[in-house]
Amino acid sequence: MDSSALLVRTWNSAARAFLQDLQDVNLYLQLLMIAVSIAVAWLAAVLLRIFLKRRTAALPGRLFSWPSLRKFTSLLPPFFSILCIAIAKSLAEHFSIQTGWISATIDLAMAWLVASAVLLLMNGRAMGWFISGVIFLYTLLNVTGFMKSTSLYLGSMAFELGKYRISMLGLVHGIVIFVIVFWLASTVSQTLENYLRRSAKLNYNIRELIVKFFKIFVYFIAFVITMDAMGVDLTALAVFGGALGVGAGLGLQRITANFVSGIVILLERSIKIGDLVEVGNYMGWVRMLQMRYTLLETFDGREVLVPNEELVSGRVTNWTYTNEHARIDISITIAVTADARLARELMLQSARKHRLCLKEPEPSCYLRQFTDLGLQMLLTFWIPDIKEGRYGPHSDVMFWVLEAFRQHGIVIPSTQASSMAPPPVIP
Repeated sequence: MDSSALLVRTWNSAARAFLQDLQDVNLYLQLLMIAVSIAVAWLAAVLLRIFLKRRTAALPGRLFSWPSLRKFTSLLPPFFSILCIAIAKSLAEHFSIQTGWISATIDLAMAWLVASAVLLLMNGRAMGWFISGVIFLYTLLNVTGFMKSTSLYLGSMAFELGKYRISMLGLVHGIVIFVIVFWLASTVSQTLENYLRRSAKLNYNIRELIVKFFKIFVYFIAFVITMDAMGVDLTALAVFGGALGVGAGLGLQRITANFVSGIVILLERSIKIGDLVEVGNYMGWVRMLQMRYTLLETFDGREVLVPNEELVSGRVTNWTYTNEHARIDISITIAVTADARLARELMLQSARKHRLCLKEPEPSCYLRQFTDLGLQMLLTFWIPDIKEGRYGPHSDVMFWVLEAFRQHGIVIPSTQASSMAPPPVIP
């Protein structure tokens, strides 16, 4: 029989059966018993909810407190509905009343309970509503007897893809399974990722590598399951995968390069979370290493997404690769007539009294060159942790050098003739 004719025949049979039931008192008795059962179930659920709220209001424990139990009360109406309707079915059988509608209502109530549990576990997210809708639709088709005819009808609607025939039924199965399986894969992957990132036994690079390869594996398994549900011959994926690989190699070169570069960075450990790096015109802290990019946070709060390929193939300055020491250079020009040796000693004293100045290597001061303005002096000193910043120590030492020069009459020349007058000497 043609599938469309079977579907029409099923509709006609269902309509005739319903019209016959309308003439039978058993239908109204069943509907009355169902209505009474649901009303009793709702009343029992409300009373139990009030009872639990009063009993748990004074409990100090968080596990059995009312806020913890309140979300589970959404399961009470479907649970009591199943219980009450099952009792009604037993009574109907005892009094020789037909129970077809009652049995169908029990199936729907069980679907209601399962759907409510899914929504509860998933906190009412969109995926929870999607799964609940699938459960209700499947149950409704089963209890009404349309499952077989609908499946045959959707199976007859198909299109050809090369040598393979893909039906609408397989496509619907594939879409449903695709959404659910990929959501499960994402949830499992995120759970593992959160667990590994809380683990102190593994360093960051090993954790990220495990997470990335696990994601690839999980999503590949999800893809295979989806293809199998759609009825696609998995042996054909070898040829299709080869063609897809060529296309991906041509069209997704940069994405692939960034992905591979991210793995290289994690394996080499050349860049780690918390490192201070300089890439092109950007300098900042590494906050995140992703499969395609690395997130830099600059000193002014900007977040820069740097493709991983640039970090592997380009020139990158990692200020904290082997240690966090940093050298600070201060260049100052003094007048030709100034005492260069005194200026050198004052600059060294200013550097040594800073709390971050390292004793090893010691601060150094050099007379670099003669310029049109005067003598150019260069002061260098090291700080232990560049993460504390360079501008602060640089500014502090500059202030102290300026104060020392003014106290000893050492002039810092200017291009303006009016500003060349030496400051007064303070005894």
